[in-house]
Amino acid sequence: MIIQWIKDYPLNGFLLSAMQEAADQCLVQEEIPLKCSISVRICDDDQIQKINAEYRGMDRSTDVLSFPTVSYPKGLTAGKCVNRLRSEYDDETGACYLGDIIISVPHMIAQAHEYNHSQAREAAYLLVHGICHLMGYDHIEEDDKRRMRAMEEKILSAIGQTREGT
Repeated sequence: MIIQWIKDYPLNGFLLSAMQEAADQCLVQEEIPLKCSISVRICDDDQIQKINAEYRGMDRSTDVLSFPTVSYPKGLTAGKCVNRLRSEYDDETGACYLGDIIISVPHMIAQAHEYNHSQAREAAYLLVHGICHLMGYDHIEEDDKRRMRAMEEKILSAIGQTREGT
C-alpha cells in the first residue's frame, strides 16, 4: 500500500513501520489484486476535533476518521469490487486511491494505555480500522460490525498484533 503521510504531529519510525505493515496486510487479507494508495494525516486532538465537527457535525475529538473515495454496493467490500477500485486509478501514483484517514496520536496513546496494548498495536489497529472503512466495511448494523471486527482481527493476527501479549 502506498501511503502519503501527512505528519502534523510527531510519530516515531517504529510506529510508522507497524502501520505500514498493517496497511500492506489489509490488501492481502481483502485479496485486492491491485496496487492501492491512501493518505494518512497524523495529528492531535484539536485538529481531529475540527475535522470531526466540520465533516460529521460532531464537535469532539476522536481516534480515527475515514473518508472513502469508493462507494460499494450494500454488502460488498473492495475485494469483490475491483472494477470500482480501478475507477480510482491515479496515473501519478500508479495505484487506486482508496481515500483519506486521520488519526489522533494523543487518542492513540491514551487508548493503548486504556486497553493495555502496545502503542504499535493500537497504531496498527487504528489504521486497519480506517482502511477497513475505506474498503467498504462498517459497524453500524450488528452483522456488519461482526464482519468488520473479524476482518480487523484477521489482519492484525497476520502481522502478530493480537490482543494477547501486545
